[in-house]
Amino acid sequence: MGWSDLIRRRSVRTKTSAVGAAASLAEAIVQSTNLLQTRLAAEGFGWTDPARAAADEYLLECTLFEWFLRDLVVLDGFGSQAGTVRQALGGWLLIDLQRSGLSVACLAGFDGRCRERFAEYGTALELSSSLQPLGALAWWRISGKDEPSERMTMLLANRANAELAGLRDAAQKYRIVERSRSPLPLVDRP
Repeated sequence: MGWSDLIRRRSVRTKTSAVGAAASLAEAIVQSTNLLQTRLAAEGFGWTDPARAAADEYLLECTLFEWFLRDLVVLDGFGSQAGTVRQALGGWLLIDLQRSGLSVACLAGFDGRCRERFAEYGTALELSSSLQPLGALAWWRISGKDEPSERMTMLLANRANAELAGLRDAAQKYRIVERSRSPLPLVDRP
């Protein structure tokens, strides 16, 4: 066995704290939210409903959908650290949403809205082996309309399917370690 064999066997997991893993996931959610909005604009949503596409609620609902997909990974892959990662992730996303310019009114009740959406999306996942109910619910929330759209439902269902497949082993990229306390300063004693 040579050095190259040892290097290949070495784990490629990143050693980080739960907060560090949450920061990385928050960045991925922001990027995915931007991609989702770009895709919806390419499908004509910004053109057909410019007021909604410019509204704070639109960005918030897109973010909650993308966050839900990653939350499934957090719950499944981080074990005993899942609660800590989830809490830190919520904090990071709230900061990112505030930085993006969302109004205080839109962010009022942020925690409650997150719990509500995650419960709704979780129920939609349980309805069928297909992701179509999830796509339909996500479209209803994102568009803010009661009008169903088969094309947008399928777009969101396919996106969820692709994201979940890509995220299947995402938690395995991290090795959560406890943050060590900083040493106490030395005190000069007489």
